[in-house]
Amino acid sequence: MAVNVDKLIANAKKAQEAARTAAAKAQAQASKDKIDSEAQARSKSQTDYANTLKPRLEDYESQLGIWAKKIARGDKLSAIEQKEFDRLVKDYNSLNKTVDAAIKKSNDILIEARKKVAAKPTTAVTQDGPTGPTGSTGPTGAVKPSAGTTGGGTTGGGTTGGTTSGAGQAVPSGFNVGTFRKADEASMGKTDGVVSGDREATALGAASTATDLALPETLFKNIPSLNAILKKYVSTPGMTEAAFLKLIRDDVWFKQNSKEIKNRYVQYYNYRDLQASGQAQGTTAYEMEISKIEAKLKKRAVEIGSAAASDPAALRKAAENLYITNRSDDESFITDFLAASIKTTAGMIGGKVTEGYSGEALTNYDKLVEAARDNGFQVSDILPGAATEQQVIQGIISGKIDVNRVIADARKLASQGQPQYVRDLLSQGYTLKQVFAPYRQVMANVLEIGDPGQIDLNDPLLRSAITDKGDMNLYDFRKALRQDNRWQYTAQAKEDVSTAALQVLRDFGFQG
Repeated sequence: MAVNVDKLIANAKKAQEAARTAAAKAQAQASKDKIDSEAQARSKSQTDYANTLKPRLEDYESQLGIWAKKIARGDKLSAIEQKEFDRLVKDYNSLNKTVDAAIKKSNDILIEARKKVAAKPTTAVTQDGPTGPTGSTGPTGAVKPSAGTTGGGTTGGGTTGGTTSGAGQAVPSGFNVGTFRKADEASMGKTDGVVSGDREATALGAASTATDLALPETLFKNIPSLNAILKKYVSTPGMTEAAFLKLIRDDVWFKQNSKEIKNRYVQYYNYRDLQASGQAQGTTAYEMEISKIEAKLKKRAVEIGSAAASDPAALRKAAENLYITNRSDDESFITDFLAASIKTTAGMIGGKVTEGYSGEALTNYDKLVEAARDNGFQVSDILPGAATEQQVIQGIISGKIDVNRVIADARKLASQGQPQYVRDLLSQGYTLKQVFAPYRQVMANVLEIGDPGQIDLNDPLLRSAITDKGDMNLYDFRKALRQDNRWQYTAQAKEDVSTAALQVLRDFGFQG
């Protein structure tokens, strides 16, 4: 065996552990360097995405572990098993690459942000104002209090010639104290903004680490109800972290969606971000899963004769919905969904346009046609309720209608007005075609009709063969057929007339 499963998994885990350790150090350093929150958010988004893929990696590792045990026993894999094993290895390696790429992207974002911070010139702020890049004092120099002023200073809002504030802090000459206070308040506001940012970071951290929540930032960014809860917490200083988490637990969206579905939403939104930046290359777990579901849907659509098979846009949308709702393995749901698109489709045979059903839909349509024809009806005569032919076929495929029940009901319908003898046969599973088969054959022979099936089961002469008085013997039925107007056009009738005329001539001595 070319692949050592245990070594494959061990190497993958070792590489990812090292990458995650590096990522954690990069995050810690980024916090010290005070890089902008937008870069930290983008980096965290990539890390969150990598974390959502861990359950899938573990699933692959579990499956590969089973194969490893089998190989360790010395079992020889069949061609089909080998193919399945190779596919698992390929998918596992591909998913590992996706995880590695996400972690690397997270680190790259932080490294780039730190470089930008390091490249900015340092501006020191002194009591006299900002200094230049070299650290020299500001152009106005130090400001000294005017002679005769006291530590209490001027408390009014007027201009002073060099006073001190109430706290004893030097105020530049010509500086309005009221303006100073407004500037100070603006600075306080800015500080509040930083605090708000801290509250948001704290909230996101709590939501992502709480065992029963484990909600990454991506969801708060894209799910309206979660986004509103986060904003409420940030804008309400008095709200505790516990109250914030309770609001999440009480949220309808949170309650309605399982952990697996939440993880799928994360993958979807991460894919959408990559798509928006032109970086979606079909390698993410989301894209690969959607491709698999699309292929599965198309195959099933062809099998049942659904028009969705020829509608890529509809298949893509359906695949995305099935993936997000975690119903991609629900065969009944998929069939029911595709059955709604069953209809006749146009085709070309011998240069002529044709229209009809395909797949299982065609098979069931043929059953309806046969049931109707064998009991003297048109298809429309045996359809249940007010349903159309198309609706009935859709219902049969989705399991809502039993085609055997429709066929049985057709026999019951045919038994109405029939002699008791015929009703008994129909109730036993026979059709009118079978009941009248002997008479149809005789009728076809006498009237020189090549195919007995061309004789309508509702033909009055055919129906006269079986009445309440009993069934007519075949000799009498043949005699009745010779009395029918159709018989005179047969070759046998013409021959009989010719023979009779010849006999008359002979009787009068005109023929030897």
